[in-house]
Amino acid sequence: MAETKSDYQKMSAELSAIIEWFESDKVNLDEAIVKYEQALTLIAEIENYLKTAENKVKKITTKFNQNAQ
Repeated sequence: MAETKSDYQKMSAELSAIIEWFESDKVNLDEAIVKYEQALTLIAEIENYLKTAENKVKKITTKFNQNAQ
C-alpha cells in the first residue's frame, strides 16, 4: 500500500474542503469545474486506497484462518 494513513487523511480532508466550498456562497462556474475534477480524482484515489486496504485485510484474515486450523 503506497499511501500512508496521513495520505488517506490528507485526501479525505481535501475532499471535505472541496465539498464545503461547494456548499458555500463562493461558488463560480469556472472554479467549480476545476474543483469538480479535483473531487473526482480524490474520490478515485480514496476508493483505490480503500480497496487496497480491504484486500490486505482479506489476506491477513485468510492467513490467520489458515494458521488457526
